[in-house]
Amino acid sequence: MTKIQLEDLQLLRMITSCSLYTLGPKPPGQIPFSISLAPPQGMVITHKQALPPQALFGFDPTREVSLITPKNFQMGILLVPLDYFERHLHDVDCHDLDTKFLQQNVIQVEDQRLENLRDYLNQIFYLAVKNPDLLVRLYPLVLGDLLPLLVNCFSAAACPRFCAHPFQRATLVQEAEAFMLAHLDEPITLKAICQAVKTSKSALSYGFQDIFGLSPMAYLKTVRLNGVRRALKASDPTQATILGIANRYGFWHMGHFSHDYRQMFGESPSETLKGAW
Repeated sequence: MTKIQLEDLQLLRMITSCSLYTLGPKPPGQIPFSISLAPPQGMVITHKQALPPQALFGFDPTREVSLITPKNFQMGILLVPLDYFERHLHDVDCHDLDTKFLQQNVIQVEDQRLENLRDYLNQIFYLAVKNPDLLVRLYPLVLGDLLPLLVNCFSAAACPRFCAHPFQRATLVQEAEAFMLAHLDEPITLKAICQAVKTSKSALSYGFQDIFGLSPMAYLKTVRLNGVRRALKASDPTQATILGIANRYGFWHMGHFSHDYRQMFGESPSETLKGAW
């Protein structure tokens, strides 16, 4: 991750090495405007809907993050304090970007305007890595350019109508996901999940494939492995055991568990536990 602090503004660049499912709260009092910095190599999904190709997204400050990104996805995030953003809109006499507008969370932007913002962000991140001293000297210019470029993407002319179409089986997947999270320590089967949400195996499988690109059971294993990793990183290796943590997340065959863990994270569970300490 690359992080740049520009007085009250903060810029982040994130590049994923694998497909990620990100959930959680947004920074309080700030609006995160997100954009892909390069064409994605797969579908990008937020709140169970696929993003359009030219999207600016994630800017509803009242809604938590729910984002599924493909491997090698490059994302830029401009974090703007809410009061700072409101002052800028007042200074430029722009009064139509109210709370109702922000609640859309996703807009599709006219190609050239979004490309101008994307190119500018990529130049800033390039300087942050290659010539940080020059970037520091350019801070006043960058501060003067960034928000006008961003707000320029919001005009009616720049925003082709975007109608959100959540995936047909999104509610079904959400219910199955909740059931999985409530039973992470149990050896549940696909049949048990289908019975819990009152659906067929094929419907559930199609839904998970549409939204996550995984089968329901592959998704469950991924969630469990990530749970184990978080627990290992937070544990004292003199007190915790890998077996105990693995069992807590429904892994009972240590050979299979260790193989799957190494394949996903590139290290053994014991290396994670020692590294955390």
